[in-house]
Amino acid sequence: MTSAPDLDFEVRWLPYQLNPAASEDPSSKTEMYMKKFGKTREQVQQMAQGMGEKFAAVGLPFRTEDGALVSNTFQAHRILTAAYQSGGPAAQDKAVEVIFNGYFKEGRAPNDHAMLEAAAAAAGLDGNAVLADNSSASAELKRELDLGRQIVDSGVPHFVFKNEQGKSVQFSGAHPPAQFLQAFAEVTK
Repeated sequence: MTSAPDLDFEVRWLPYQLNPAASEDPSSKTEMYMKKFGKTREQVQQMAQGMGEKFAAVGLPFRTEDGALVSNTFQAHRILTAAYQSGGPAAQDKAVEVIFNGYFKEGRAPNDHAMLEAAAAAAGLDGNAVLADNSSASAELKRELDLGRQIVDSGVPHFVFKNEQGKSVQFSGAHPPAQFLQAFAEVTK
């Protein structure tokens, strides 16, 4: 977006659960990938190293060593939906930064209570209150998850670029900045 300073952006993070049946109990990301992809520990470490290199190429942290955790992501998505409802895109961005840093850099489980409280606080919410009230943002989150299942056809991240007239371009996966600039140009024609 900094490469297209003449354009105005409003970023909206919509939820998508790759594994909605994942346990609430945190477990090893390495072991989950071993089972999911049928790979050895060494092969998973090579995959993680490759992901780490891709993250580093765009200035983002990514924990590659064992010890990183996975869990169900519903509560993290609920915090992000509540942040958007309360403070719009800016509040949601602040919460996303805390969650992404916790998950990708620190290796914390997506449902780590302290991390989610901090994410909510960054968005201007009382994280303890939001997490204690399971109905908070749940109905909207479920609607957004349904929408995500309709939009996403080949994985995450999934990007949708839409102009004020409704013209859109979308694609899935990690891509170089040039592809984003091409999408911006397409939508602004």
